[in-house]
Amino acid sequence: MRKHDDGQMSAPEMSAPDLLNETTRASDDSSGHPCTTKATYGAGNHRHVSRSLRMRIAPIFQRACDGRVHLRHALELEHAPGTRNSTTMVHCLAITPFGVFVVNRYDWRGVIEPGINEDELAVVDELGGVTLHTSPLRRAKPAVRHLRLMLSQHECPVESIAIFAEARCNLHPTMPDGVMTLPDLHYFLRTRLNRFRATHRRFLDADNVVSHIDWSCLRRRSRP
Repeated sequence: MRKHDDGQMSAPEMSAPDLLNETTRASDDSSGHPCTTKATYGAGNHRHVSRSLRMRIAPIFQRACDGRVHLRHALELEHAPGTRNSTTMVHCLAITPFGVFVVNRYDWRGVIEPGINEDELAVVDELGGVTLHTSPLRRAKPAVRHLRLMLSQHECPVESIAIFAEARCNLHPTMPDGVMTLPDLHYFLRTRLNRFRATHRRFLDADNVVSHIDWSCLRRRSRP
């Protein structure tokens, strides 16, 4: 068994080819935020993967939210100012009337199974070799914690979603429900919408929430 060395603050794993099995290139978007990544990936590739992911998830979120959703892509969130690993990367952020979702895209190939603990996943290749990776949900925890704190006054649920490319990837049925392929996303959002409705709370003001997030990101980028 091999253990893949991937730090908590590294960008989500990706591959320039097979961007969620998409062959069309996404156009640029003025609402995207600049972002830096490790040199291994390159900022340009990160933005391209983020735009491609946004194109694929946008109609699904629009349908689940009756059009009331804001999407941001290629975000760099400063979750721990003044520390060595002060920022974390997010491919897409979806702001809906029933919560905020941190959405990242992965391109692991093989059978993806639960690991020995909730912070790891096992990838079994075609020869039966097993490699342990940090779980995408564990990688997204800094961003989730940061957003929960930022949006605490809105009482806004925040959670992460890991989208795996369908090609050459098979997710074990016991995977956490936040780990999925694209066809699973609509059902997942339905469960979160119904869970929120069951609390009998008023729906969130998504416009107000996204303004808060945009203001916070703009303030960080404008600091000297």
